Amino acid sequence: MTRRLTLVPLFTLILTGCINSSTLIKVKADGSGTIEQAVLMNAQAFRGMFTALGADGKPAQVGPTAVNEAELKAAAEKMGEGVTFVSATPLKADNGFEGTKAVYAFTDITKLRVDQDPSMAGGANVQVQRKPGKPVVFTLAKGANGTTVVTANFTDMAQQAEARAKDQAPPQGQMSPDAISPQMMEMAKAMFNGFKVAIDLEVAGQIVKSSSEYVSGPRVTLLEMDLGELLKDEAKLKEIQAKLGPNPSVSELKPYLAGIKGLKINEPIVTVEFK
Repeated sequence: MTRRLTLVPLFTLILTGCINSSTLIKVKADGSGTIEQAVLMNAQAFRGMFTALGADGKPAQVGPTAVNEAELKAAAEKMGEGVTFVSATPLKADNGFEGTKAVYAFTDITKLRVDQDPSMAGGANVQVQRKPGKPVVFTLAKGANGTTVVTANFTDMAQQAEARAKDQAPPQGQMSPDAISPQMMEMAKAMFNGFKVAIDLEVAGQIVKSSSEYVSGPRVTLLEMDLGELLKDEAKLKEIQAKLGPNPSVSELKPYLAGIKGLKINEPIVTVEFK
């Protein structure tokens, strides 16, 4: 009998804040490579939000470490043509977070689409409404002296910058930060507490140069957001809550996070040349 999961409504707004997501894209000069994607959740919060009905029809506890290969294979198809699911293993961290590490293979990075927003794909069979993702896309070209150039394009940031330049009118439904109630602020703090997302690109070779300042050996950090620092700035929290509402996506958050200590956010286009 298929397990059915029930969402406790009171906790839906803090679901995103329970997630730590890291994506490592490893690419070769021919454009093929692998993706290592780990998604962990606060296990205690997860079990508080969800219950399952077992074969006997009675509630049963579930956890975020349950591996669902069917969902992971479906996630691979959404990443682009030539992406295939390779393997998955449960993960448990010392901080009480649990989840799954999945490995995918791709044949052509130019057909790859990597979602910036954390996904629970491959975990327990939970249906949660998410905003449409804003994928990172890539190009591959040959550089001088036999080098290879990979370009990561955060198209959402470029589009948002262009839209703000054309129209400075405030978003519909925007409220003044002063109108944010203490209850709404506590909800925002709960949502962002513990939220982490990272996307890194690792080349099979030696990096010659990159437009990103976040380079370590063969690896470039494309995006890293640990919103613990944001919680210390209540004025910034109020601004985000007022303009974006209670459950913003990573793509919506980024324009408001530039300059916050501890966050690594690049320009919309990141180039990496390697040999």
